[in-house]
Amino acid sequence: MIRADTFWIGLLLLTSSLSVTTLIPELVGYVIILSAYMVFVGVLLVTDRFAVVYHWAIVPMIVLTWTVFALTTVLDPTGAGIIRLGAFVVITGINLFVVPAVIDRAALHDVIAYTAGVSILIGLPTVIFGAYEIAGLTISPWHTSHELFGISLNTLRSVFSNPNTLTGFSALGTVAAGAGFVRSHGALTAGLVGLNALGAYLASGRAGLLALIVAGVLYVVYRLLGRIALAGLVGAGALTVVAGFAMALGIVPGPSAVSHVDLSSRRAIWTAAYEAILNRPAIGWGPGKDKTVLARYIGESSPVRGTHNSYIRMFLIGGLLGGGAYLAITISTVMIGLQNADSETLFTFLLLIMFLIMQIFEGMTIFGLSLFSTLGAFFVGYIQASSTISKVVVFDIHKLVPRLGR
Repeated sequence: MIRADTFWIGLLLLTSSLSVTTLIPELVGYVIILSAYMVFVGVLLVTDRFAVVYHWAIVPMIVLTWTVFALTTVLDPTGAGIIRLGAFVVITGINLFVVPAVIDRAALHDVIAYTAGVSILIGLPTVIFGAYEIAGLTISPWHTSHELFGISLNTLRSVFSNPNTLTGFSALGTVAAGAGFVRSHGALTAGLVGLNALGAYLASGRAGLLALIVAGVLYVVYRLLGRIALAGLVGAGALTVVAGFAMALGIVPGPSAVSHVDLSSRRAIWTAAYEAILNRPAIGWGPGKDKTVLARYIGESSPVRGTHNSYIRMFLIGGLLGGGAYLAITISTVMIGLQNADSETLFTFLLLIMFLIMQIFEGMTIFGLSLFSTLGAFFVGYIQASSTISKVVVFDIHKLVPRLGR
């Protein structure tokens, strides 16, 4: 079944990446994504392979988040809002509960590693030679450059709309390839580790590179000192991040150096989001309204592309209920991952941690249709599936009666 698993997980990831590329219009990408999921679920139902896996600590918080989104949509109904709600519930539900139940995790690791590697190879010529055309499509570098050994290199972005996306994807690809190497000890997977790491460096996104470094440190700590040391380091890192944010936003006092850290425009955006949350704390402003709300608090003349922080975004669009539920999902998933970390699940846990780190600087969450939203939902789903107390329900469409698994 690995070949079928590889095909399906590859199809879902490939189509989800269309929403963050320069190759086709965003709306067309969304239509293709929805079509791919419909075909995937249809095949599962026809072949009696449809199943769900769930953990008691994850499901209630997911349902609470969906409920908050539904309430804000009902209070301010729009066509786009209703479509978005449907996508958040249906697509995220499939990613979280169905995909991990029917597709082997090794297929996920392999597809991430190879897909990221191919993305890098497509863009590599642009690092030195600039834009070029392939099959009628223009592949161009980002508008910045950097030096390596005295040689000026263009910033790699490949088929993606910006280099941050490629950096994050390449960083994830490095760890996913590491999982393949540990499993097979093959030269190809070793080469994929190096290629993806090179791509992450050439794309130069700070969030992705930071996530890759942290994953490397956590891997070494686990191998040398074991699971308890890994848990301690993860806990200390989480507390440091929370304290740093509170100091940066002036919620709690801290060293003056914190207020001078270069965050580009993020500090003003986060401060505006904090003020907006205080003015509508219970259920927030609703999905899809974050840019409009932030523009109101920052000033209409200032362009706002998003919150640049997934956790703040969830509090902004979902209030204390939605944001709190999202934090509960995050904490629960990390705890489940730590409790069940072994040679098979360790790399999925590292991928999850990388996603959580990238969420500090980007606005994607596990709810959505983009590449990183899809990947994040997969990581949460596979972590919850790794628990011995998770439940699997297999549906026989012909009998219309669910059979309980483990």
